[in-house]
Amino acid sequence: MTAMLAAAAMMLGGCASTVREQIYKADDTRIDIAQWVKALPRAIPVRTEDGVALTGYYWPGDPADRDVLLFFHGRGSHQGVAARYAEHLTGQGDHVIVVSYRGFGGNPGSPTQAGLMADGRAYVALARQLVGPDAHVFLVGHSLGGAVALHVAATVTVSGVVTLSTFDKLTESAPAGVGALLPDKWNNLDAATKIAAPLVMMHGTADDRVDMGQAAALFAAARSPTDWLIAPGAGHNPDMIRIAPLVSEAVEAMDSGALARYPVALPAGWEVRRK
Repeated sequence: MTAMLAAAAMMLGGCASTVREQIYKADDTRIDIAQWVKALPRAIPVRTEDGVALTGYYWPGDPADRDVLLFFHGRGSHQGVAARYAEHLTGQGDHVIVVSYRGFGGNPGSPTQAGLMADGRAYVALARQLVGPDAHVFLVGHSLGGAVALHVAATVTVSGVVTLSTFDKLTESAPAGVGALLPDKWNNLDAATKIAAPLVMMHGTADDRVDMGQAAALFAAARSPTDWLIAPGAGHNPDMIRIAPLVSEAVEAMDSGALARYPVALPAGWEVRRK
């Protein structure tokens, strides 16, 4: 994260769109979803509140299951990578949706904070169309995707949020004097104070992009019931083979009001902090 913002700082003499290119590293090349998953999901179109047409992906769950998980990808990624991660969350009966953003993976438009929040809200609405108005919507976000999930959850009602390797504030990660000039602030500390839904955070001690201090600040800011799982030696990108069962268990715990007893068992060396 700091390296990314340093690159943005070098370009501050240019326009906001140039800085945003460094913030998001969006690639609008169209993806072939078959190259990213083993079981093909359904392509699902959605139109945002400001009229942008996006394409995401959907694995239907058990028709009787009301839980639907929305997966948000990180910076420099796209919905194909998100699908590769999210596929590990299928097979438990939950419905799983891959969120895609404007300007990424063949979608039209250019990413901004307001735009990505609008994209996320569109998928929350779509989840309720697909599963029903009584759907229990859970947001799962990696890195920047965690920021989008937190900000969406601060503006619409959801049942829970899971963040993976997510930072505290973009401006705090910037070199001295740069933060105030960034066009998109992504203040996750502020968003965390506005979320009523329970929160589960997962963070690795060897994350070389978002340090443990940022994770600690985010945990401290949360006002809803929150569990912070600390993975020794884990880096920035999630090992979904290992953590997908913990994400699915977190959804069940939040859904049943049993977060205080989550997780039933931690991997060796892991730590959990609660509030």
